[in-house]
Amino acid sequence: MKPTVLSCVIAALWLLSGSPPMASEAVLQPGLFQTLCGRCHDRAGVLVRDSLDVTDGILRARRSGRELSKFLPGHFGRPSPQQVDAVSQALLRIARQQGRFQTRCGICHASAEDLARHELIIVDGTLLGRYSGRKIGAFLERHGTSSAEEAAFFEAVLRRVTESVR
Repeated sequence: MKPTVLSCVIAALWLLSGSPPMASEAVLQPGLFQTLCGRCHDRAGVLVRDSLDVTDGILRARRSGRELSKFLPGHFGRPSPQQVDAVSQALLRIARQQGRFQTRCGICHASAEDLARHELIIVDGTLLGRYSGRKIGAFLERHGTSSAEEAAFFEAVLRRVTESVR
């Protein structure tokens, strides 16, 4: 069975955010952000960094101050209420991460999406370097991370992003 567009976007944003959704949160399906927003907004993290702010737990457009979940229903493509909820929640999770990937990894890697798309692959459930065949979990423990927790965090992010870009 093929995933729906909504399930694709939910998964992609979940992967990009670095944290799994809570039971009450919408789940973003792989490809949803790209399908709904990709024509104008290259990457979710860039959109969050450049155009959105969180105030009192609400994600808002920086220029207009409008709440994102209220703005999106009338935005290009007229997303469904479920899509608006999924995208809004995923972008809020990304905003709450405050650029953790960019801060720790951005000096060498443009984005988690680009890294996953070009350098990573999942084989038999294991995240590997596409060309080296190295297990990314073990590699990250020695590669720019300061703790086992941080290595596990980034492995989970990269796994989710890799799943979303495939």
